[in-house]
Amino acid sequence: MSCLLVAGLGNPGVKYQNTRHNVGFMVLDFLSQDLGLVFSFDKKFNAQVATLQTDFHKVFFLKPQTFMNLSGESIAPFVRYFDIRHTMVVYDDIDLAFGDIRFKFGGSSGGHNGLKSIDKAMGEQYLRLRFGIGRNAQQDVVHYVLSDFSEQEKKHFLQVAPCMQEAIMHFCNTCEDDIQNILAFLQNHFTLRQSNKKNLKQDHCSQAIQELPKDKSISQDVLSQKGKI
Repeated sequence: MSCLLVAGLGNPGVKYQNTRHNVGFMVLDFLSQDLGLVFSFDKKFNAQVATLQTDFHKVFFLKPQTFMNLSGESIAPFVRYFDIRHTMVVYDDIDLAFGDIRFKFGGSSGGHNGLKSIDKAMGEQYLRLRFGIGRNAQQDVVHYVLSDFSEQEKKHFLQVAPCMQEAIMHFCNTCEDDIQNILAFLQNHFTLRQSNKKNLKQDHCSQAIQELPKDKSISQDVLSQKGKI
């Protein structure tokens, strides 16, 4: 049975918990509520870690506590120690429109400091789930990514988070081993562009563009709770 890793990128601490740069942490916290994941601190890897057993894999969920620009110092040793078969990294992408979801394997970091650190520590050959946070022409990049989501952006995030959850769970549950086949499936079924969101396939991402049902609301738990994101 192979081991998989889903790593969400962000900065530790209450100061950064609601910032755009912490999307990776937010997505994993969203999953943790549905799946009952329990994160605990692992000193060896300086990370919050949770595990999930599926039919085909043991899956680790990891939130580095190194700060963004040192993410690779946590993720790379973890990958080597547990002989991880495939890694998915979830992160914010300033080059995508807010709410867009894209997937890629390998390639450039796009200037993202977390990816730069990972690439340096273990190379570029890992799967990426990119959540678009857009740009603000009135703010420099550093200030923008380290500023909090607006209330409207928080609502938008909660609307599309189920799509990311479905994509991650496909990654965790698939019996497919070829990473290019996994990538192709994710791209075909879970890519979300705001310009074509009405054309999403009914059996996969359609839920991501709808209001969350009342019993699914997690705005207080995921976007406000101290120490969680």
